[in-house]
Amino acid sequence: MTMMKKKNRDGGIQDVEVRKEGPEVFANLTRDAGFKIVLGTEGQSEELLKKLLNRLLPEAGIVELQYLPTEHFGTTEDDGKSVFDVYCKDRGGSRFLVEMQMWSQHYFHKRAVYYASRSVMDQAKVERKYQKEVLHKDWDYNFAPVFVFCFLNFPSEIVGRSGLDAEKHIAHYVFRSMDSGRLLGDNVNLIFVDLYRFRKDYDECENMMEKWLYSLKNMYLLEKQPGGVEGTELEELYKEAYMAKWSPEKKDIYKVLMTKEEEMRNIMREHEEDWQKQLDTVLLEIVGLNEIFIGPLFLQMLSKLEGLRVTETNFELYRKTIFECISILQELNHVGLRD
Repeated sequence: MTMMKKKNRDGGIQDVEVRKEGPEVFANLTRDAGFKIVLGTEGQSEELLKKLLNRLLPEAGIVELQYLPTEHFGTTEDDGKSVFDVYCKDRGGSRFLVEMQMWSQHYFHKRAVYYASRSVMDQAKVERKYQKEVLHKDWDYNFAPVFVFCFLNFPSEIVGRSGLDAEKHIAHYVFRSMDSGRLLGDNVNLIFVDLYRFRKDYDECENMMEKWLYSLKNMYLLEKQPGGVEGTELEELYKEAYMAKWSPEKKDIYKVLMTKEEEMRNIMREHEEDWQKQLDTVLLEIVGLNEIFIGPLFLQMLSKLEGLRVTETNFELYRKTIFECISILQELNHVGLRD
């Protein structure tokens, strides 16, 4: 979803959703498909990605990037597999994970922490083996810094609070003492970029960082690159995303990936709609029981159900919990009537 600020008939400013009509000239970089092809292709995208990350975090001082495998397996079979959008390291060994997130996820900030931990575990496997076999000692836990960059294209307060931090688009989280403010090393860094709340037009951007954000968010809506791009570091970005110059193979990959994303999005949307219908029905039934029984326990049960609804709990477990709550309420009703 792309939101822009537009003037209404009264001269006021309002947020409106913008959709692309007709074929895309430039790839959609807010989707995994476009982002990975333009900024995550080994042997092609290193310089572009380096420039973007250095703009987001100048103190990183990245000189050279090397792409790493994006699939990462847990320490046990039950841990499953994590797939990063883009994963790479610099000359000093620092790791950089980059995620483009289009769909809302309630605990996305915790997902970023989880991804950082996966990178640390990957380093641990290599370092343990090297230090044991070559240095003949145990690993000392001195892993290289990890930077997780997350682009958010959905409503969120991870970067700033709604209505209070409207001009804030980037937030950098680290381990820091709440008492003294002292930084506990630089080993884990979470950088969130709020594309959803970025509403400036290109000619309103005040610096190159804002022009990067505009381009990442809106490029696929454009028929041609904005004036002023030529001769800047963004010229290469528009060149790489210009699909008319892509090979047939690259176009096919983009089309397949975009189709898979859309299918997944439709499945998620249908599941959410079905979930909401079931929830509304059951809550009506519980409220009906409340005409007989009311008390703190009743409110606790409703809170429990609402809490389950926003977690990763599967739908079957959710329904089971709902009917268990109804059963408990019915038993309480009978006891209350007998008393």
